[in-house]
Amino acid sequence: MNIKSLILGSAAALVAGGAAQAADLPVAEPVDYVKVCDAYGAGYFFLPGTDTCLKISGYVRTEARFNDADSRADEKFDIWARGQVNFDAKEETELGTLSSRVRIEGEDDGDISIAKAWLSLGGFYAGFLSSAGIVDYVGDMYGGDYDLGDTDVPQMGYNMAFGNGVTATLGIANNKHLLPTGIATSAVYAGQSLPSLVARLKVDQAWGSVSVGGLVSQARYADARYDSDVAYSVAAGGVFNLDMLSAGSNIALNGFYTEGAMAWNGINDSDFMSDVSIDAAGEPVLNELYGVSASLKYAFADNLWAIVAGGYGDFNDKGVTNADYDFYSVSGEVGYKPVKNLKVIAGIQYTDRDFDYATTADTEVWEGKLRLQRDF
Repeated sequence: MNIKSLILGSAAALVAGGAAQAADLPVAEPVDYVKVCDAYGAGYFFLPGTDTCLKISGYVRTEARFNDADSRADEKFDIWARGQVNFDAKEETELGTLSSRVRIEGEDDGDISIAKAWLSLGGFYAGFLSSAGIVDYVGDMYGGDYDLGDTDVPQMGYNMAFGNGVTATLGIANNKHLLPTGIATSAVYAGQSLPSLVARLKVDQAWGSVSVGGLVSQARYADARYDSDVAYSVAAGGVFNLDMLSAGSNIALNGFYTEGAMAWNGINDSDFMSDVSIDAAGEPVLNELYGVSASLKYAFADNLWAIVAGGYGDFNDKGVTNADYDFYSVSGEVGYKPVKNLKVIAGIQYTDRDFDYATTADTEVWEGKLRLQRDF
């Protein structure tokens, strides 16, 4: 055997041995890259290896505020920041769309909380979210305090879609109570034995949207000598497009009336009002509150708009203190989007409170804000 044959034979043996060893090595699985999920709109993607579509959204907001009513010991001028992140998960099942949302919010004071957490299957929903009876159309930075149900509460219920933009919602929720600052709820109310019943009927059309909503709630007093009362709120509102002025312009209206259920309404100022008072006989009696508001939005362009808004409210204290008062507010704001997903809003609001009793002086408050918000 010559040298040439020896070299060729050795090379052939090495190649054959290497091929045999390579056949024994594990084969890498193909990479499962994140895929876009377009079934529920923009921003969703499939969680790898599942049928669940996830969307992450939220905002970062910084606001400069001046309030001339703050005392000398308080900051009349203040800058604060807030962040919000939403996690929305959806997938299709044999019983309908299974959805969930978790919203996390935090401010510059270090306080981070779960602002919303709910799930839904088809029309059924359950969790911590805004009241099912919500009627809130007026305002953006200002003007939205004369509404019903724009408050988060643990609840469960059902959304029924009738077609042509008509939906109805019926649910039950934990009770909410409003008492003067410094008074513990347990000192006035016993624990709940019945949930609040909340309902809304809503119509969405090309011309805008209208809603009627309401709730019935239990006022169960800590003192067992007194029978429970029935508190309630009713509201109606709508937003109507004014495309004849410009695309994006609209007018909005809100109105509500409540007896003993102030905590469910936007005007739930515990410095001046409460759900219940004590009458001349020494027994608890439910107070009354109503409010109306309106706003007009004019869109100069897709990225430039102005809003003027106003509202009026009246609180009737049925107790011996007769702490009645009425109030109104007017506001204006201008908003601008210099680039996509960035809003700059400047606004000012004037509020006047007129009290019917001498122990509290009437108040006039001017407040101004400059808000920067980046949405994602």
